[in-house]
Amino acid sequence: MTDIPLAPKSTHAPLPQESPAALRAQESRHPAATPGMWSRRGPYLLDWASFGTLVDDLADQVRADGFVPDAVLALARGGLTPAGHLTCALDVPATYVVRVRRTTDDSRYATKTPPVVDSAAPLPLGAGRRLLVVDDIVGTGETATVILDYLEAAGLAADDVRFAAVVRNHRSAYVPEYCAAVIDDWIVFPWETARESTADCRPFPAGLRVRP
Repeated sequence: MTDIPLAPKSTHAPLPQESPAALRAQESRHPAATPGMWSRRGPYLLDWASFGTLVDDLADQVRADGFVPDAVLALARGGLTPAGHLTCALDVPATYVVRVRRTTDDSRYATKTPPVVDSAAPLPLGAGRRLLVVDDIVGTGETATVILDYLEAAGLAADDVRFAAVVRNHRSAYVPEYCAAVIDDWIVFPWETARESTADCRPFPAGLRVRP
């Protein structure tokens, strides 16, 4: 397996890819919250170059969809870095941050708790605003469900909200509108390497990358 090469904007090297339709069909045979969410064969290590390629893929997907967001909502902490990239790449005029607490700690395969939206003040958003929600990973899909319900309660129409994730677990109950790769194990993002050992990690394989 090889690392994903960092490609120039709009010109990516040819890579093996599965279509989103094929992946959704696969998901229908593997419901969420079932054993096998993680293969536990060793975490994937996503380096900065590969991360940049995947987030460029997300930007391409948003453009191809014709969705023009008025704001980006970063789900802290994991969504902060990809949200910053997408805000610039898509020339979005505003960025907001909401923290969603989900795991008991930052250890690998940490126990999940029901997601809680931790927001000190209401978001300055309302009806008619188009919002791109960004996170690093969709695992079980519960965080996405909670944040989408939160936004609906804040007055945003479902048609005005899109969700983008750098990666999602292959057994997630929720499939975001935009996703750059599908994984079957834990993943270490490049901003996590300072606090987490990567000695037992395997390179992020090109074949996990998803393109329309």
